[in-house]
Amino acid sequence: MEQLKVKKKDTIIINVVIYLGLSFFFVYLQHAYRHHLSPFSLVYFEKGVELFWYIALILVGAVIMIWKHHRYAVMAYQLSIFLVGFKVLEGLFIEFNKIIVIALFFYAIISYFLYQLLAYYLKLASINPNYSESDLFEPLLRKMPCAVIFNDQEIEGNLCNWDIDGCFIKLALPKNIPRHVQVKVFFGDREFTQNGEVVAGTLDLSGVGIKFEKTKKDLNVFNWSEFMEIVQELGFKPERLR
Repeated sequence: MEQLKVKKKDTIIINVVIYLGLSFFFVYLQHAYRHHLSPFSLVYFEKGVELFWYIALILVGAVIMIWKHHRYAVMAYQLSIFLVGFKVLEGLFIEFNKIIVIALFFYAIISYFLYQLLAYYLKLASINPNYSESDLFEPLLRKMPCAVIFNDQEIEGNLCNWDIDGCFIKLALPKNIPRHVQVKVFFGDREFTQNGEVVAGTLDLSGVGIKFEKTKKDLNVFNWSEFMEIVQELGFKPERLR
Protein backbone atom coordinates (compact mmCIF):
# COMPACT_ATOMS: atom_id res chain seq x y z
CA MET A 1 0.00 0.00 0.00
CA GLU A 2 1.30 3.41 -0.92
CA GLN A 3 1.92 5.84 1.93
CA LEU A 4 -0.83 8.47 2.11
CA LYS A 5 -1.48 11.87 3.53
CA VAL A 6 -4.73 11.48 5.47
CA LYS A 7 -6.57 14.78 5.66
CA LYS A 8 -9.26 13.81 8.16
CA LYS A 9 -8.54 11.69 11.24
CA ASP A 10 -11.25 9.24 12.19
CA THR A 11 -12.50 8.90 15.78
CA ILE A 12 -10.99 5.42 16.10
CA ILE A 13 -7.51 6.80 15.37
CA ILE A 14 -7.86 9.42 18.10
CA ASN A 15 -9.19 6.84 20.58
CA VAL A 16 -6.36 4.39 19.86
CA VAL A 17 -3.75 7.12 20.31
CA ILE A 18 -5.26 8.09 23.69
CA TYR A 19 -5.48 4.41 24.69
CA LEU A 20 -1.79 3.81 23.96
CA GLY A 21 -0.94 6.84 26.08
CA LEU A 22 -3.00 5.42 28.93
CA SER A 23 -1.28 2.05 28.45
CA PHE A 24 1.97 3.51 29.71
CA PHE A 25 0.22 4.78 32.85
CA PHE A 26 -1.27 1.31 33.32
CA VAL A 27 2.23 -0.17 33.52
CA TYR A 28 3.38 2.73 35.69
CA LEU A 29 0.46 2.47 38.14
CA GLN A 30 0.49 -1.31 38.51
CA HIS A 31 4.19 -1.22 39.40
CA ALA A 32 3.53 1.47 42.02
CA TYR A 33 0.59 -0.53 43.41
CA ARG A 34 2.62 -3.73 43.75
CA HIS A 35 5.45 -1.95 45.57
CA HIS A 36 3.13 0.19 47.75
CA LEU A 37 4.48 3.44 46.33
CA SER A 38 2.73 6.70 45.58
CA PRO A 39 2.41 7.20 41.81
CA PHE A 40 2.47 10.96 42.43
CA SER A 41 5.89 10.86 44.02
CA LEU A 42 8.55 12.67 42.00
CA VAL A 43 11.13 10.08 43.07
CA TYR A 44 8.98 7.21 41.81
CA PHE A 45 8.18 9.08 38.61
CA GLU A 46 11.89 9.37 37.82
CA LYS A 47 12.33 5.70 38.74
CA GLY A 48 9.36 4.74 36.55
CA VAL A 49 10.82 6.55 33.55
CA GLU A 50 14.10 4.76 34.15
CA LEU A 51 12.35 1.37 34.39
CA PHE A 52 9.90 1.74 31.50
CA TRP A 53 11.64 4.08 29.03
CA TYR A 54 11.74 1.42 26.32
CA ILE A 55 7.99 0.84 26.63
CA ALA A 56 7.39 4.58 26.31
CA LEU A 57 9.64 4.67 23.24
CA ILE A 58 7.74 1.84 21.51
CA LEU A 59 4.37 3.38 22.41
CA VAL A 60 5.42 6.75 20.99
CA GLY A 61 6.60 5.04 17.80
CA ALA A 62 3.28 3.19 17.51
CA VAL A 63 1.32 6.41 18.07
CA ILE A 64 3.23 8.15 15.26
CA MET A 65 2.69 5.25 12.86
CA ILE A 66 -1.03 5.01 13.67
CA TRP A 67 -1.52 8.78 13.42
CA LYS A 68 0.11 8.76 9.98
CA HIS A 69 -1.87 5.67 8.86
CA HIS A 70 1.35 3.83 8.14
CA ARG A 71 1.11 0.47 6.38
CA TYR A 72 2.50 -1.21 9.52
CA ALA A 73 0.23 0.66 11.95
CA VAL A 74 -1.70 -2.47 12.99
CA MET A 75 1.53 -4.38 13.64
CA ALA A 76 2.84 -1.47 15.74
CA TYR A 77 -0.38 -1.52 17.78
CA GLN A 78 -0.09 -5.28 18.32
CA LEU A 79 3.54 -4.98 19.43
CA SER A 80 2.70 -2.20 21.89
CA ILE A 81 -0.19 -4.09 23.48
CA PHE A 82 1.82 -7.30 23.69
CA LEU A 83 4.73 -5.51 25.37
CA VAL A 84 2.50 -3.78 27.93
CA GLY A 85 0.65 -7.03 28.69
CA PHE A 86 3.90 -8.98 28.98
CA LYS A 87 5.39 -6.42 31.38
CA VAL A 88 2.35 -6.54 33.65
CA LEU A 89 2.25 -10.34 33.48
CA GLU A 90 5.95 -10.47 34.36
CA GLY A 91 5.21 -8.59 37.56
CA LEU A 92 2.43 -11.05 38.43
CA PHE A 93 4.88 -13.95 38.28
CA ILE A 94 7.01 -12.13 40.84
CA GLU A 95 4.10 -11.19 43.09
CA PHE A 96 0.53 -12.32 42.40
CA ASN A 97 -2.19 -9.70 42.87
CA LYS A 98 -5.90 -10.21 42.17
CA ILE A 99 -6.60 -6.52 41.47
CA ILE A 100 -3.89 -6.39 38.80
CA VAL A 101 -5.16 -9.65 37.27
CA ILE A 102 -8.65 -8.15 36.91
CA ALA A 103 -7.21 -4.92 35.50
CA LEU A 104 -5.11 -6.90 33.01
CA PHE A 105 -8.19 -8.88 31.93
CA PHE A 106 -10.15 -5.72 31.12
CA TYR A 107 -7.08 -4.23 29.44
CA ALA A 108 -6.85 -7.28 27.15
CA ILE A 109 -10.58 -7.13 26.30
CA ILE A 110 -10.52 -3.41 25.45
CA SER A 111 -7.29 -3.83 23.47
CA TYR A 112 -8.82 -6.62 21.40
CA PHE A 113 -11.93 -4.62 20.47
CA LEU A 114 -9.86 -1.55 19.59
CA TYR A 115 -7.66 -3.78 17.44
CA GLN A 116 -10.72 -5.03 15.55
CA LEU A 117 -11.97 -1.49 14.96
CA LEU A 118 -8.53 -0.23 13.91
CA ALA A 119 -7.97 -3.13 11.50
CA TYR A 120 -11.42 -2.61 9.97
CA TYR A 121 -10.90 1.14 9.58
CA LEU A 122 -7.47 0.78 7.95
CA LYS A 123 -8.99 -1.56 5.33
CA LEU A 124 -11.53 1.03 4.15
CA ALA A 125 -11.25 1.76 0.43
CA SER A 126 -11.02 5.51 1.00
CA ILE A 127 -7.58 5.09 2.60
CA ASN A 128 -6.36 2.11 0.57
CA PRO A 129 -5.10 2.78 -2.97
CA ASN A 130 -4.86 -0.97 -3.78
CA TYR A 131 -1.45 -0.40 -5.39
CA SER A 132 2.00 0.63 -4.22
CA GLU A 133 5.01 2.57 -5.50
CA SER A 134 6.95 -0.68 -5.91
CA ASP A 135 4.54 -2.19 -8.46
CA LEU A 136 6.48 -3.40 -11.48
CA PHE A 137 3.61 -2.78 -13.87
CA GLU A 138 1.23 0.11 -14.33
CA PRO A 139 -1.42 0.12 -11.58
CA LEU A 140 -4.92 -0.68 -12.77
CA LEU A 141 -4.24 -3.06 -15.63
CA ARG A 142 -8.00 -3.20 -16.05
CA LYS A 143 -9.56 0.24 -16.23
CA MET A 144 -12.76 1.38 -14.55
CA PRO A 145 -13.17 4.99 -15.71
CA CYS A 146 -14.53 7.72 -13.49
CA ALA A 147 -14.20 11.46 -12.97
CA VAL A 148 -13.80 13.81 -10.03
CA ILE A 149 -15.81 17.02 -10.41
CA PHE A 150 -15.21 20.25 -8.44
CA ASN A 151 -15.39 24.00 -9.13
CA ASP A 152 -16.56 23.43 -12.72
CA GLN A 153 -13.53 21.20 -13.34
CA GLU A 154 -13.62 17.53 -14.26
CA ILE A 155 -10.52 15.39 -13.65
CA GLU A 156 -10.54 11.97 -15.27
CA GLY A 157 -9.31 8.90 -13.43
CA ASN A 158 -9.91 5.24 -12.68
CA LEU A 159 -11.35 3.45 -9.67
CA CYS A 160 -8.71 1.31 -8.00
CA ASN A 161 -10.53 0.40 -4.78
CA TRP A 162 -14.06 0.69 -3.44
CA ASP A 163 -16.51 -0.33 -0.72
CA ILE A 164 -19.94 0.76 0.43
CA ASP A 165 -18.56 3.84 2.25
CA GLY A 166 -16.08 5.22 -0.26
CA CYS A 167 -13.50 4.67 -2.96
CA PHE A 168 -9.95 5.42 -4.04
CA ILE A 169 -9.29 6.97 -7.45
CA LYS A 170 -6.10 6.96 -9.50
CA LEU A 171 -6.07 10.32 -11.31
CA ALA A 172 -5.01 10.61 -14.95
CA LEU A 173 -3.03 13.74 -14.05
CA PRO A 174 -1.70 14.76 -10.60
CA LYS A 175 -3.95 17.41 -9.14
CA ASN A 176 -4.59 19.06 -5.79
CA ILE A 177 -8.24 18.22 -5.09
CA PRO A 178 -10.40 20.31 -2.69
CA ARG A 179 -12.25 18.76 0.24
CA HIS A 180 -15.77 18.45 -1.25
CA VAL A 181 -16.19 16.84 -4.66
CA GLN A 182 -18.59 14.91 -6.84
CA VAL A 183 -17.60 11.52 -8.24
CA LYS A 184 -18.96 10.16 -11.49
CA VAL A 185 -18.37 6.47 -12.32
CA PHE A 186 -18.87 5.09 -15.81
CA PHE A 187 -19.94 1.45 -15.76
CA GLY A 188 -22.16 -0.62 -18.06
CA ASP A 189 -23.17 2.36 -20.24
CA ARG A 190 -24.41 4.18 -17.16
CA GLU A 191 -23.14 7.07 -15.06
CA PHE A 192 -23.27 6.77 -11.27
CA THR A 193 -22.95 10.08 -9.43
CA GLN A 194 -22.27 10.67 -5.74
CA ASN A 195 -21.10 13.57 -3.58
CA GLY A 196 -18.23 12.92 -1.21
CA GLU A 197 -15.40 14.27 0.89
CA VAL A 198 -11.70 13.82 0.17
CA VAL A 199 -10.18 12.16 3.26
CA ALA A 200 -6.81 11.01 1.90
CA GLY A 201 -4.42 11.44 -0.98
CA THR A 202 -1.10 10.15 -2.25
CA LEU A 203 1.96 12.27 -1.60
CA ASP A 204 2.49 12.83 -5.33
CA LEU A 205 -1.17 13.96 -5.78
CA SER A 206 -1.81 11.12 -8.25
CA GLY A 207 -4.61 9.53 -6.21
CA VAL A 208 -7.38 10.51 -3.79
CA GLY A 209 -9.49 8.66 -1.25
CA ILE A 210 -13.10 9.77 -1.04
CA LYS A 211 -15.69 9.04 1.64
CA PHE A 212 -19.26 9.31 0.39
CA GLU A 213 -22.26 10.98 1.94
CA LYS A 214 -25.07 8.70 3.07
CA THR A 215 -27.87 8.97 0.50
CA LYS A 216 -30.88 6.88 -0.40
CA LYS A 217 -31.64 5.51 -3.84
CA ASP A 218 -32.88 8.05 -6.35
CA LEU A 219 -35.14 7.08 -9.25
CA ASN A 220 -33.83 9.94 -11.36
CA VAL A 221 -30.09 9.66 -10.69
CA PHE A 222 -27.92 6.54 -10.44
CA ASN A 223 -25.84 6.85 -7.27
CA TRP A 224 -23.09 4.94 -5.46
CA SER A 225 -25.46 2.55 -3.66
CA GLU A 226 -26.82 1.33 -6.99
CA PHE A 227 -23.32 0.96 -8.39
CA MET A 228 -22.33 -1.19 -5.40
CA GLU A 229 -25.40 -3.40 -5.85
CA ILE A 230 -24.53 -4.00 -9.50
CA VAL A 231 -20.84 -4.84 -8.97
CA GLN A 232 -21.70 -7.10 -6.03
CA GLU A 233 -24.29 -8.97 -8.10
CA LEU A 234 -21.72 -9.40 -10.88
CA GLY A 235 -19.11 -10.57 -8.36
CA PHE A 236 -16.76 -7.80 -9.44
CA LYS A 237 -14.11 -6.93 -6.83
CA PRO A 238 -11.25 -4.39 -6.73
CA GLU A 239 -8.71 -7.24 -6.80
CA ARG A 240 -9.79 -8.08 -10.34
CA LEU A 241 -8.48 -4.74 -11.55
CA ARG A 242 -4.91 -5.94 -11.14
